[in-house]
Amino acid sequence: MNDDMGEEEKKLLANEVQTMVELNHDNVVNYIEWGTADYSKPSGSKKVDYISLELAEKGELFDFISSSGPFSEDTARHFFK
Repeated sequence: MNDDMGEEEKKLLANEVQTMVELNHDNVVNYIEWGTADYSKPSGSKKVDYISLELAEKGELFDFISSSGPFSEDTARHFFK
């Protein structure tokens, strides 16, 4: 893990990754991998942690909610079944 992270941040990241690995649901994007890589830009480079997830091809639920407003109870049941 990235050395710039504090112990609490490292624990939170590890917990997030473990949760993603264990999830297997049609309505949740799947975990692909996580790791540390060098990120370079003109002003320099640094190590960063990343989590790769599958592409949400139909977009994010948040985008749908923000454009459509609150769901009816029936619509909410459809998405959260």
